[in-house]
Amino acid sequence: MLLVFTGIFHFSLSAQQETPYILNGSAYQESCNCYQLTPDMLFQAGSVWNKNLINLNQNFNFIFNVYLGCKDRDGADGIAFVLQPVGTNLGSAGQGIGFQNIKPSIGIPIDTWQNIDFRDPPFDHIGIYKNGDLLNGTPNTLVAPVQAIADNWNIEDCHWHTFRIIWDSKTQVLSAEIDNVPRVQTTIDLIRDIFGGNAQVFWGFTSATGGQSNIQKICTSLNPDFSTPPGQNFCAPAEIKFIDHSTSFGTVINWWWDFGDGTQFTGQDPPPHSYPKPGYYPVRLTIEANNGCTSDTLTHTITIGSIPQADFKSSPAVICANYPVTLIDASNVQYGTISQRDWNFNDGAELVQTADSSITKTFPEESLKIELVIHTVEGCVSAPVSKIREITLKPSTSITVHNACYGDAVSLYAVNPTPSIPVHQWYWLMGDGETDSTENPHHYFPAGGNYNVSVYALNSAGCSSDTATAQLTIYQSNARLGNDTIVAIGQPFQLHASGGELYQWTPSTGLNDPTIADPVATLTDNMQYILEAYTSFGCPTYDTINIKAYRGPEVYVPNAFSPDNNGINDHFHPVVVGMRSIEYFEVFNRLGQRVYSNPGIGEGWDGTMNGKPQPLGAYVWVIKGQDYLGNTVSKKGTVVLIR
Repeated sequence: MLLVFTGIFHFSLSAQQETPYILNGSAYQESCNCYQLTPDMLFQAGSVWNKNLINLNQNFNFIFNVYLGCKDRDGADGIAFVLQPVGTNLGSAGQGIGFQNIKPSIGIPIDTWQNIDFRDPPFDHIGIYKNGDLLNGTPNTLVAPVQAIADNWNIEDCHWHTFRIIWDSKTQVLSAEIDNVPRVQTTIDLIRDIFGGNAQVFWGFTSATGGQSNIQKICTSLNPDFSTPPGQNFCAPAEIKFIDHSTSFGTVINWWWDFGDGTQFTGQDPPPHSYPKPGYYPVRLTIEANNGCTSDTLTHTITIGSIPQADFKSSPAVICANYPVTLIDASNVQYGTISQRDWNFNDGAELVQTADSSITKTFPEESLKIELVIHTVEGCVSAPVSKIREITLKPSTSITVHNACYGDAVSLYAVNPTPSIPVHQWYWLMGDGETDSTENPHHYFPAGGNYNVSVYALNSAGCSSDTATAQLTIYQSNARLGNDTIVAIGQPFQLHASGGELYQWTPSTGLNDPTIADPVATLTDNMQYILEAYTSFGCPTYDTINIKAYRGPEVYVPNAFSPDNNGINDHFHPVVVGMRSIEYFEVFNRLGQRVYSNPGIGEGWDGTMNGKPQPLGAYVWVIKGQDYLGNTVSKKGTVVLIR
């Protein structure tokens, strides 16, 4: 099918000479076949009744177009199709939609307001009721309410909707459709059970607003429509058959066709129309019903297609063997829409038919013939376009790496195992964010650790090899011994080293084991140790510690200090040798006031008390602790503060 159906129908403003309808309240005739029942105003009521009685012993199939306004949340109240024998001046405002309390009657309302006292559902709904009773759940509810539109809660959507009422007198089935979708149906003997044996009734529409409002309209249907047969060829030159599908509340008596090329036809079934040239043709249809009303003109633009010009390109432009390449349709057509691509590889070795504008494939061949044929929706077929493409074999690569020590240049090696496909350029990815484009680079890694190194190569055509990857380890040690220290002669002292996997202390004098990280030293004199820390791969680093050996255990206390903030001898503190712990260290002035106290030693006394500098003179100190043998050591003495 090559017609695109868009838009909604609007209706002619030409008036018929004599309307068959009685209008009440706010209702007025808007056009030949259309009536506004209520304006968008509060507490309005309008009804339209056909002045001619119908016989319920006969079938009817009434088709209307209804418009329920644009206000959803605050729009009300709806419209109702009603059968009743009472008269043609009925209808009232409010939530009863003009149908309430009409007896006897049958009503099929499209209700757009949730009346809680009527037990209404929250969505816009349709049901079947008798005798003007809209309270849901009573014996007068013949069909409980359902959504007016099957897939939408809202019918107040600014659109016209088809509303069809069908009565089958033989099966006694009354039903209603909205937008050609069945919504409600009931089986009932209307003549006997509703109208007391009376087969003659009036039909019409009632509508109302109350505390909320909406504009609400109905039209007796007058809808031009047409189609073309499925499978018809629209490629120029084309001969097109048009099939009328127009509908009307009454009988269509005239059809006016305009084929968009300056030719017209009057009648329901035009002969097949010839279009010798491609182009876009607006085909128009207008109809007239037996009530004298003329529809708006329906326009469908048809496309008579032109022959497309086939073309394609590849991405990347160079096709590499066994590497994905995307073939992209670059065809064009002046009139029409491309719908199918026929790809032919190597004269039928492989055929691919697709609607997609591109395909991705890999090719192992060294030479390739590609052919493309284009089809359009309109049935036009291009001439084939063929291209011979050379398939470039991609190079190969392998990688060799060696572990190394941090700080050494690491040599990396790439090899082309297929010298018949020369490498034009190498690309290294070092695993540390750095790259290199030489064949065998020398690289310094920023730290110890494991690195995934990879390399790929390009040939002169730009085809890339697979990426070769290897892991290497950069070994790193970092010898650390800490600060120089003092020990008591003969006192066991544990050293602490870090920064390696293996260790070697030099000299080994006084050490219980010179090959471990934390040996115990017992010294008889001053000593300097050199530590070598290294990994299982090697990579040594070095550090040195100087140890002074004093006779002890002992506490060495200076006899003077000068807290003048010159960086020299600014704090008074003892030097302890061979002491396991210091319980306290305190300083007193000549009045016996404690000017400094610290469990342990701390940084020592800075010559102040409560932040105030103390005067020159002698001060008494006391210290108490335990030596490494567990003996208590207590001492006291004096120190002179000099400024």
